[in-house]
Order: sequence, then structure tokens, then C-alpha cells
Amino acid sequence: MSIDELMLRRRSLLVGGVAACALPLLPGCAPDESDAGLGDDGGDLIEEVTDVSHTEVRRQSIGNCWAYAAVGWAESLHLARTGNRVNISESWITFWDWYAKIQQSYGGIERNATSMRDEISTGGWWDTAANILRNKGVVFEADFIPEEATAERSTRQSEALAAINADLNGMGELVDPTRRRDGQIVLNRLMEAWRLGDDVRALIRRVFGLNGRGTLSSTRERALGFIKRPTDFQVRTSYLRNGRVSSIDTTLASVVPGGAYAWKSASYPSYAQGRIDLQRKVFRALNAQQPVLISWLVDFNARTARSVFDLTAISMPGRQGGHLTVMEDYQVTIREPNREPRTLAAGTPASAADMALAERYGELEFIRIKNSWGNNADPSNTGTFGGYNDLLINYLNGPIRWTADSSMRTPWSSVILPNGF
Repeated sequence: MSIDELMLRRRSLLVGGVAACALPLLPGCAPDESDAGLGDDGGDLIEEVTDVSHTEVRRQSIGNCWAYAAVGWAESLHLARTGNRVNISESWITFWDWYAKIQQSYGGIERNATSMRDEISTGGWWDTAANILRNKGVVFEADFIPEEATAERSTRQSEALAAINADLNGMGELVDPTRRRDGQIVLNRLMEAWRLGDDVRALIRRVFGLNGRGTLSSTRERALGFIKRPTDFQVRTSYLRNGRVSSIDTTLASVVPGGAYAWKSASYPSYAQGRIDLQRKVFRALNAQQPVLISWLVDFNARTARSVFDLTAISMPGRQGGHLTVMEDYQVTIREPNREPRTLAAGTPASAADMALAERYGELEFIRIKNSWGNNADPSNTGTFGGYNDLLINYLNGPIRWTADSSMRTPWSSVILPNGF
């Protein structure tokens, strides 16, 4: 593709989970249970309404949207570099997240105030997943849980969650806090709960040790089997230097925390000009075809019949939760001085000149996100845009009443941007 062709391409890209920059770990985000049982019916929906690089929409079954978001982000960067669609395992990330949480003396296991049962926390953040990919490697779903290689929704995750929570409440060996600190006991029990194949169990033990505490940097094992080092996983990322956006072909190791081109989070400001400034950074990153992530608070009563989140739809608070997703596109009104306002529409190719005007004069109308609630959500109302939602700026700015503590909150919490943006 020529530079001219590239500049005529539209802005945008992906991801699915939760947490705010100021809160590195939020409670697990609630799946869209209203769509339960409907995910498979939408399998023929066409996702590619824009020309950006992204992979298939999936549907979370537990509160680990942050893992889906991070996976979508990594898959997108890989697709942009190689042209290959891959299915990185969210279950692999969740498995190792639970391994760490069970052994923590606090924070990993929480008491459910309603049921009064101990439960493993399913919440997390983008860098939780990124660090697991760095330390434990990239694994495809077909290798970790072959039965779910092409599944939109993972039933194994919800089954494993039920099994571990049963263990924590007097029905298994993890009920004893002293045994939870034994890495070998925890690893073995997790393997059982996830019903991993014998070959998968053997490889994990060989690479990371019988207690699971090894990392790719500490292992002496050369034969990693299906585990891919982040230095071998190819990606394309953009970065900003001296006001100029450039792209580079590199590896996943360089874009996770600690890498030379590490992506970074930025909180959504509380004052108007700060919000505009951050929005325009987002426009610039999406114009560069980057999978910007957004952390936001969900109130399902704000969701209209067309899967648009609109503040005016809320008559009273509904079911709520934090969420992390990947952006796909945006729509703005360009208010250029001495010219009539005009709309730069989502899903419509824009010239390099118009994209530059959006970065300078764009007034945000909505952000379109790729979600992790399956491919039924359809803001275009055409049956050809499943799996996406439009977040109107009136909703993102809020405020909404947060029923957990009766406070008024701004739904837009933070973003994760490419290096230097």
C-alpha cells in the first residue's frame, strides 16, 4: 500500500475489559448477560465495516473483559504487521492471573457481600494481561484449550471459575490459606479446574517449573512448544516523536510495559479543555490505525435498542460495572474557523486533510468500540456490524449515579495510547 493510499484510509481500531488509570484493578466487568444464548446466532454478521485491521468479536462469560481487550489489542497489532488473523487465548491470561491471585495474602480473593462466599477476583487491567504475555508468553487458544479454538464464547472459563470458587468455600484443598501459598498445589488445582490436556500440563511444568513460578526470562528450557516468546511475536505500532507520527515493525516485547515503544495509560481529565486535548490525542492515534483502549463505566440502562450508550436514555440507574474495550472508530463535528460545521462520519473514509482537521478542530460526537459481548450488538441497525457499540459523548462525560456508593461519576475513566501520544 502506498503512503497516499494509507493516508486515505479511515481512522480506528479495537479491544474488550475494565479499570481506571487511577484504579489499576477494578472489580471484574459484568458480561452482557442480556445476550445470553444469542451469541452463536450472530455468527454470520460482518464485522469489517471499516478498513482497519482487527480480529473477530468474542463474548466473555466471566468478568475478565480486560483480558479480551488486551488480546484484541495484541492481535490487531499483529494483523497490521503480518496480515494474519490469530486467536490468542484469553483463557491462558486468566489462568495465570488466577495463579497469582490465589497466592496473594490480600486482594486476589474477595468476600461476596451478597452470598458471603469467598470468590476469586476476576478484575484486572491491560498491564496485568500485558505482563502475563511478557512473562508467560503468547499462546493460541487452539493449543491451550483446543475444544474452544473457534468458539465465540468460552464455557471453560465459567466452569473453571465455579470449580475454584467451590474450592475456596470448603469443598476443596484451596480452602486452607496456607495451602494457597504453595505454588505447586495451586498450579495443580488450576490445571484440574481448567481440565487441561496432559500435554499442556507437561509443557507448563517443564517451562515454568512444578510450582509454576518460572518465567520466560528465567527458564532454561529451550523447547517451548506452543508457547511463543513476546520477542518472537511480530507487531506494527505507531509512536509520536517531536510532533510527528511514525510506525515501526517490531515485537510484542517492545510495546508491553518496559518496552522501548511501550503503550501507556492516561486518565480522562475532569476539566473541559483537558478532555478536548485528550480526545484529540485519541483522534490522532486512531488516524494512525492504532487500537486505542478505553476504560469506561457501564450502565446498561443507558444502552438503547440500537446498542448506543446515551445518557438521555437513563431514567434510573441499571446494572453497572467497569469495562475495558478497544476503540474502532469515531465521529466528530469539524468546527473550522470561518466555515460551516460539518460531520466527519464514522465508517466513512476520510482524507489526510480531514483527519488533520479532526485532530485540530474536531468536536467528538461518539466513539465506536469493538466489544467483548458477542457479535449481536449492532449500532448501525443493519445486521452487518455485530459486536460494536457507539458511546455518545454525553454518556462518556456523564455524570451518572454510581449505585455502589451513590456518587456521581464520569463514565470515561482513561485510555491506553501508543508510545509518545
